[in-house]
Amino acid sequence: MRGHSNPARTAARHCAIAVLLAVVTATSGACGEDQTPKSANTNETGVDTVVGHLRILAVHVPAPDGHRYPRGSDMRVILTIVNVGTTTDTLTRVSVPDADRTAIRWDHNCDGTLDTLDGLPVAPAGGAGPAEPAAADPFDPYDVMVFSIHRDVLAGTTIDLALTFQHAGQIVTAAYVQPKSANIVEPVRRCSARSPRAADR
Repeated sequence: MRGHSNPARTAARHCAIAVLLAVVTATSGACGEDQTPKSANTNETGVDTVVGHLRILAVHVPAPDGHRYPRGSDMRVILTIVNVGTTTDTLTRVSVPDADRTAIRWDHNCDGTLDTLDGLPVAPAGGAGPAEPAAADPFDPYDVMVFSIHRDVLAGTTIDLALTFQHAGQIVTAAYVQPKSANIVEPVRRCSARSPRAADR
């Protein structure tokens, strides 16, 4: 369950969300009624896509040990989902055409264990509306595992994926496979920040 919020940490989290949204808005513009996804950019931090009330940000795969992920290997997709709507939306499925299967994972209890889920509920960002007690914040520790890819995937390229949400429907995007030279610092996730929500459980 959610613990009492710490004003300083809450403000910092809202600031981080605001910065992410500002970057995406500046590069992609607003979405129309047709819900057509707008890819903001692809750079070393990943792929950004905007659809309706959802911002799918910094979608990427950590750099492989060598220059590629060989056929048959597994990959971890890291992403940040910002829900600017007024109600919780749930990620119900992730599909990757070039892989056998995927799994949505979330370390809800901050115990170092990423549990496989049937769906990841994503709370409205910045207190925009009521959220389920078990819904994830944008910077919660969640990811998507991709199992047994069907081809070699080179560093510096992308791999297609589709995210399906309960309300937003399907969002087609991609994950950028980072090269070792990217030297990217991952965003601080909730458990790493030792937020009161984790401590109060």
